[in-house]
Amino acid sequence: MFPGPKIPRFELRRLFRFPLLSAGEGGGPSVPRESELLFDLTGENPENRLFGRYDPGELRSLLAASGILAGLSERGYPDPILRLSCADPSDQRICLYAGEETRDRLLLEARLQISPFHPKRPIGPFTEESSFRMLVIHWLVLSSPDGAFTVDRPRLPGQEKPGLGLLNRMITLLKAFSRELSVDGVLDVPDHFHTALFYSRAFRYLDPEAEGRFQAIARDLSGVPLALASDAIREGCLVDRNTGAPMPWPVAEQVMAV
Repeated sequence: MFPGPKIPRFELRRLFRFPLLSAGEGGGPSVPRESELLFDLTGENPENRLFGRYDPGELRSLLAASGILAGLSERGYPDPILRLSCADPSDQRICLYAGEETRDRLLLEARLQISPFHPKRPIGPFTEESSFRMLVIHWLVLSSPDGAFTVDRPRLPGQEKPGLGLLNRMITLLKAFSRELSVDGVLDVPDHFHTALFYSRAFRYLDPEAEGRFQAIARDLSGVPLALASDAIREGCLVDRNTGAPMPWPVAEQVMAV
């Protein structure tokens, strides 16, 4: 008798929430649908549902509950067009458009993945063998198609359009996903100082050294305009006071526990 294929821990946890295997258990996340189990175990997603779970109507309800749709309406963008592209498990894409499905009318683009995560080195009680089921943010844009950069709100590194000021509501949406999808946390790797600063409202670097470095940078640059500070770090202008060497922007994971 040959052993069957080994199912990763994060998939087994989802499997054990199936009704026949979780009888007698109390509250917690909702029971996964057949389409979710198919998505988790095989990566197949014939109905183009987000994470194998949410169809456009269900996602629009979550967008409304999180306040994103109301926020867009307040900014002059009622009834945005919603499009999902979810065939690739590693690139679950949500897009909202203002009127036309073109890049210059993009309001929101989120590219997400549910993936196992292992620390690169021991951190507290966790080792490289520890496994976490994470909702990973590969890309997130919230932009105003008709907005313009100003002296008071200059372009930040990487920006094509001004932001919408809806990150807090987006975090509310990510928390809703996390509760319903039974993940351990939400993970992002900020590519700029300003991105890490915005996310720090709810996220912390998993590595204490990276968190301490970020907090020190934020403290020392607290009086510098954000666009200038973020651009200077990107260009290698931040130096270590003790060595005089440039300090590269740390590539590390920020995590929001749920």
